[in-house]
Amino acid sequence: MPRLNLKKAAYLQKRLAGKVITIDDFNKPIKYIGGVDVAYKRRMGIGVATLLEYDSMKLVEYKHYITEVDVPYVPTFLAFREIPPMVGAIEKLDKKPDIMLVDAHGLVHPRGLGAASHIGVVLDIPTIGVAKSPLVGKVDEEGYIVYKGKKVGYKLGPRLYVSIGHRVSLETAIEIVKNTLRNSIPEPTRLAHIYANKLKKGMNT
Repeated sequence: MPRLNLKKAAYLQKRLAGKVITIDDFNKPIKYIGGVDVAYKRRMGIGVATLLEYDSMKLVEYKHYITEVDVPYVPTFLAFREIPPMVGAIEKLDKKPDIMLVDAHGLVHPRGLGAASHIGVVLDIPTIGVAKSPLVGKVDEEGYIVYKGKKVGYKLGPRLYVSIGHRVSLETAIEIVKNTLRNSIPEPTRLAHIYANKLKKGMNT
């Protein structure tokens, strides 16, 4: 497996981080919301994107994209591994979501560009990061994740951390994620996770 040039990757992350938009810039009212996740089997990445009606959380469609992953897992550089299968799945959706929830961090990242922000900037779509544990920063008394003096995320549950991805403000991101909860995990990413792992189990490679 090829090695990731960390110096070049970090430079790219810092450059793209400067393009992240942290205010609301998306279609209102929200009609469709998406979720994306990745499962792995050996060297194959299985990306699944879901599309749900925002008001009802009814599943409209889901698409998958399977590709060989030649980037190793390196903490804080996960986007370079996950973006190909994620983007491949998102681009196959027949309808485009107004906002995409990404099972990854956004601004809660040492260089301000987790996979949620990375995908948002590259595809120029509104994104929100939803992750199971914080990557950087400290959670204050109100639940906000503060990093380098800025509120970059929010602890919404014991294993649910919300962060700005791209073109969505933090307060709006928190509200949207709350509206997608049917249990402890946002429904769009929960379904994406389920379908990705079903595909993984059915693969013979």
